[in-house]
Amino acid sequence: LISGANVEMISHLALLIGGASALQLHNVRRPAQSVHRLRGGAPVAAQPGVAIVVDAEIVPDRVDEFIKVIEADAKGSRGEPGCLRFDVLRASDTRFFFYEAYVDAAAVDTHKAQPHFKLWSDFKASGGCTSVSVKAVPLGEWGFQ
Repeated sequence: LISGANVEMISHLALLIGGASALQLHNVRRPAQSVHRLRGGAPVAAQPGVAIVVDAEIVPDRVDEFIKVIEADAKGSRGEPGCLRFDVLRASDTRFFFYEAYVDAAAVDTHKAQPHFKLWSDFKASGGCTSVSVKAVPLGEWGFQ
């Protein structure tokens, strides 16, 4: 789970790499959502949105390939109507974090059906990652304050 201080840090880092401001995100109209499963997790009841944090360790000799894949996924994701933000942070030569925010679980489902998401899925399936951790949590109003 991301603490408030870390959310603020991620928000500031995202601004540096061209993400939307906290004020812009706070004012996004979020439709009601029904119960869905998020990336294979437990059902989530009606919430204003969904935050996903991915921690990926990439095989060292495939980092250049990964960067092309994640750039296509990030740019494509940011164009989805239900995607509030998609940030990629580099923690080391081979470790990356993604912070994704969606208006609802249906937007996550739509995201997972896109060709740019398939690039990432195929990269993982081909052995491009040594480890991947995915956490999906309801996005409360605190998320963009």
